[in-house]
Amino acid sequence: MAKLLAYYNLCPINNIDDFLGLSRDVDPGCVINTLGRNIILVVKLSNQRQVRSWTVLDRLSSKVVYDFPSERYVAVFGGRYLRCWTPDQADLNKVKKIKLYRTVQDLFTVGSGQTLVLYTDGSCESLESALETRNKDRAKPSEVTQGGTTERDASIKDVQVLQLDDGALLLTYFVRNEKEDTTELNYGLLSSTDLKLVNRIQKVKLERLGDDLKLAGCCIVDSSDCPSLVTLWSDSRLFILQLNLGQSPKQLEGVGNFFELIQTIDVTQPLSMANIGKDYIAVYANNNNRDGATLALFNIQFKVFQAKQYFKVYFRTSRFWVIENYILLAFGETLAVVPFKISKEQLSDLVGSQRTFDLSNGIDDESINDEADLTEGYSFAGSLPAIAEHAYDTEEDSDDDEQKDEAFYHQYVNEKDFEESLRLAYGNELPVTVVHDATLPPDEVQVKLFNNPDLTLGPLVLSEKFEIIAEEMERAGLSEMEICDRMVPVLLQANLSHDLAKCLKRYSVVSERMLVRALKYAMSCTIEPTEESNDPEPGEVDETKPLPDASEVLPEQNIIHEAARLHRSRHDLLNVVLSCTYNRTIIIPIVRAELDFPSVVKLLQHLEYLLEDPMATLCETLHNGDSFDSDEKTIEWITVLLDAHYQQFLLSKDDAVLEQLRRMLAIIDRHVESLRQLKTLAPELLRLVECKKGSAASSSNKWYSIETLQLY
Repeated sequence: MAKLLAYYNLCPINNIDDFLGLSRDVDPGCVINTLGRNIILVVKLSNQRQVRSWTVLDRLSSKVVYDFPSERYVAVFGGRYLRCWTPDQADLNKVKKIKLYRTVQDLFTVGSGQTLVLYTDGSCESLESALETRNKDRAKPSEVTQGGTTERDASIKDVQVLQLDDGALLLTYFVRNEKEDTTELNYGLLSSTDLKLVNRIQKVKLERLGDDLKLAGCCIVDSSDCPSLVTLWSDSRLFILQLNLGQSPKQLEGVGNFFELIQTIDVTQPLSMANIGKDYIAVYANNNNRDGATLALFNIQFKVFQAKQYFKVYFRTSRFWVIENYILLAFGETLAVVPFKISKEQLSDLVGSQRTFDLSNGIDDESINDEADLTEGYSFAGSLPAIAEHAYDTEEDSDDDEQKDEAFYHQYVNEKDFEESLRLAYGNELPVTVVHDATLPPDEVQVKLFNNPDLTLGPLVLSEKFEIIAEEMERAGLSEMEICDRMVPVLLQANLSHDLAKCLKRYSVVSERMLVRALKYAMSCTIEPTEESNDPEPGEVDETKPLPDASEVLPEQNIIHEAARLHRSRHDLLNVVLSCTYNRTIIIPIVRAELDFPSVVKLLQHLEYLLEDPMATLCETLHNGDSFDSDEKTIEWITVLLDAHYQQFLLSKDDAVLEQLRRMLAIIDRHVESLRQLKTLAPELLRLVECKKGSAASSSNKWYSIETLQLY
């Protein structure tokens, strides 16, 4: 799961076109900022403090990088002169220049720490190789290796060096021809020693058939399978092409296959794209309604936008740099720093994140083919017998009812009959609810289906206003945790316990802080369980109840499970809260801070009641119905409460608390003893499974005996 943190401005820039760029420094968390043609800064991103700086009289032609093997800073002046200096160098004007005989496009630091020198003709090599071969280039300039860029009107853009899973280095850059309005991708594998191209550069021309189609943005992403080319076009279509490393690209592939339709940003205006990690790209673009800009993180694997950062003003020209866990975005006259985090992915947090950002439309943009449904309905109705005209005539009695064929389907005669059929559907684990919406025609309703394994609360549809709010947040792409963080406080303030229970059962990911707040509220409105039993005492006979007949069929043997399902604890708000999942490490300090000791003792009494009463159980949710264990969840809560207030339990002198702990210890001892008995039973069960005979009995069989008789 990717997340964008709050951004801040690092420093102002005069002109984004003259801004040479940024690179990583030897110190972690620091960047080398080539602010202008004569100013070099080393800044720490966390506190925006300047670590060191230099000024130089000569004009820089590329950004400054740090060469890790030589432990020196490297800069290019005038395209052909190098200067290398140590971090403690005070005056750069006194550093000797080294002349190269090919024009340098830019310098880059690869993952191994080496410095890559990229020339304007598209060729490249390491800094050590450039210093060793510069005299050769001077003596025989005709033998200088030429790359793929020899046109005067072409310029190299968005240079990137990716380190693949096998350790190989891949150089990629785009060649932009402003005169012909064309873009071409050049890529090739580099040697690990001198960083030269292993084979010839491979090229992919970025074009699609169509006069009105224009390229909106492009980048190279390090996907899970292999490096891929990602292109976004003016028709909002995103294409992806896997790069054939070591093979010639196929001309028929073009820009690859259609991948996704992006409708959340404006593709008619210039936008910027950059690779920020495995399967992730960052996109800076104009909003759809053109009221600002959006920085979004797009997941290639799941095809969703996982994080968004909004800006009030959109700038047509923007540039990306990604250093460690920071996105440095230059737009206008500002250099912004946007920290980001990529953590373990949870699929539940991705639900709804692919929806549009626009909240103005309250109706889903999903179309239903009514004509196809109508045709299928006619074809199905034609195969059924005609409806009896007097199917619901209760006044006339027929003597041959038993001879009538059973009806194939049921005809609804009024609204009450239809509502009863819907209620019957609740018992078939397919809850249905009919919602009347003012935006729909008078003769149409909205039907919602929920796969709810626990039907004690009915369909998990909130009240009308809260259901609209929940649907809008789901449509906006908010995660389940964010929805609960906004819905739970409002439901608590409104004292809507029934809606709160439905909300906690509807969403699987609830933050621990909201869970503890809901727990406090549930405890405040919980009624202590009373043991009211009308059963007669053992040995007494209830004379008012007739004895069953010997020929009477006994009821089914699942009466215990049915009683547990209908028990009051199944729809109790406190038990709904206790059934939610949580992170033990996170919730313990929150419980320690939010719940006082008397509340914990009271909650332990309820948990003890859940363990003692066989009918009282916690209720499973939508997402853990198959693997939910009430006793296991109850014991988890007991351990959390004991760990959160361990010192208070240890120092408590209250007799009631000590007696409660003794009772819980007795429950644990009984469980341990049961496990010991099962442990002795396990070998016997294993012997039965393996069809082995049991051990011989110690006592002899006396059913028969053999004696020897002397006849003569």
